[in-house]
Amino acid sequence: MDCRAGNTILNYKEIQKFVWFQLKGTSAEMTRDMESSEESTSWFWFVGDFLHTTPGFFSQQPSVSSIVTLEDSSFIAISVEDFTALKKQFFEAEQLIEKLRDNCRVLRTQHLIDMKRTALERTRNLYYNHPNLLKICSRKQLASFLNMSPDTLTRAMKKLNGI
Repeated sequence: MDCRAGNTILNYKEIQKFVWFQLKGTSAEMTRDMESSEESTSWFWFVGDFLHTTPGFFSQQPSVSSIVTLEDSSFIAISVEDFTALKKQFFEAEQLIEKLRDNCRVLRTQHLIDMKRTALERTRNLYYNHPNLLKICSRKQLASFLNMSPDTLTRAMKKLNGI
C-alpha cells in the first residue's frame, strides 16, 4: 500500500481493521484533547515499525487517535482476519508479533521517561535520534510530541545549533 504525505490511514473513533508495517516514510499518531479539540502528536513511526493504536487493532475497539503519513510512505498491511489466520497457521508468528509489540512498549516507556528531562535534553535526543523529523514536521507537531511549547522548542534548537 502506497500513501502520499498527509494521508490519514486511521481516523479517530475508527476500529483499526488493518495493521501496517512501515516500509518507507514516516507516520504520526495524532490525539485530540476532548475539551479543547486541539490535536497533538503522540507518537512517530519509522521504517521497520508496526503501526497500531491502543486501543485499536488488537482489541478491535475504536481508536482514540488517528494515524497520518508525514511523507510519501509504503506499507505492508494485513487485515484482522488474515492476521488471525496467520497466527493460527504459524504458531511462530505469535512470538514475532509480541516482540514487535514489546519493542513499541519499550520505546513508548522510554519516551515517557524522557519527558522528565529538560526541554534542551528532550530536543537534543530528538535532534540526534530523528533529524529527519525536523524537515517533515511542523514545530507545533514536534513541540507537542516533546511536551513543550513551540517557542521553547525554538529556543532549545537555537541553543543546540549555537545560534
